[in-house]
Amino acid sequence: MKKIFLGTMLLTLMLIFPLPATARVDIDINISLPPPVRFVEPPELIVLPGTYVYAVPDVNVDIFFHDGWWWRTWDSRWYRSREYNSGWVYYENVPTFYREIPSDWRHYYRERRWRGHEWHYQRLPHHRVTRYWRDWERDRYWEHKNMWGVPGYRFSAGEEVSVSVDVSLPPPVAFVEPPELVVLPGTYVYAVPDVEVDIFFHGGWWWRSWNSHWYRSREYSSGWVYYENIPAFYREVPSDWRHYYRERRWRGHDWHYQRLPHHRVSRYWRDWERDRYWEHQQTWGVRGLQLRIQPQRSNHKVKTKPSRRSYREVRPSHYRSYYIDSGPRFHPSGKAKHGKPKGGRGNGRSKGHGHGNGKK
Repeated sequence: MKKIFLGTMLLTLMLIFPLPATARVDIDINISLPPPVRFVEPPELIVLPGTYVYAVPDVNVDIFFHDGWWWRTWDSRWYRSREYNSGWVYYENVPTFYREIPSDWRHYYRERRWRGHEWHYQRLPHHRVTRYWRDWERDRYWEHKNMWGVPGYRFSAGEEVSVSVDVSLPPPVAFVEPPELVVLPGTYVYAVPDVEVDIFFHGGWWWRSWNSHWYRSREYSSGWVYYENIPAFYREVPSDWRHYYRERRWRGHDWHYQRLPHHRVSRYWRDWERDRYWEHQQTWGVRGLQLRIQPQRSNHKVKTKPSRRSYREVRPSHYRSYYIDSGPRFHPSGKAKHGKPKGGRGNGRSKGHGHGNGKK
């Protein structure tokens, strides 16, 4: 009787207090996992010209590495993992990077020619790619390496491919001084609250919407380039976040947010995301609200029927950022922070790797 009573009470509480909108939703549908790909040794990769997408050319299955994840297709579906040979989890959308990949990239690889130009590609050990991909993208490394090994080929990575639509650039936003930002609870998305235009910072880019289109830039006030899709992070941002900001309440809970200078966010966002910093700050300053987040998550986490397991996505031991600065790390409050940060992790520095130019 006691078990029945407790079960009834639990069901009642779940009906009265539904999960927060930003929490992941488990859906039990019949989607099987892809068959394993057997590797005799860890794979080598090539970087595809005009992108920061790395492909595994020596297997017949399309396997890519991009933005810290391994990606593969099977049975018209997409899967991703932190490992190249296991831990695949169903991903309900087509990854945004895939629109930059020509369907016949393998033909280009075999012919050693990219769109009519000779292609002197490099074969990269997987451990080097997983270790230095952040630094290479941040420093625009492949632009400086003979344009991805394709002489005569001109393409600026990080800028969007031209599209055949009439899209004008958004009007400028005048800033009296550089903006301050707030981190939105449950995410690693930073918003500019003091202007009426939605401007966000995420993944090293500034993002803004205008006239039903999206744009991004490396600067907060200029250099906007049309982005043809809605950014993946935006589905985690509630449309009334400004109301929450003005009321200082997030989904019915007091929200003790911090205002962060833009230069600190653009400098330390990698370290904060890598170290899961905001999880340790009283749940983004929202007391009493429990949130679970994962980077680049989709709206749904799918359990597969054959194993009935929940596949936990874990960072491998070699997954770390190599960001080096000459001074002490800073707490978002502005105070210099020495020693180990909260949570017992190191200070984010690595010896002997320099700026991640791929040399040991």
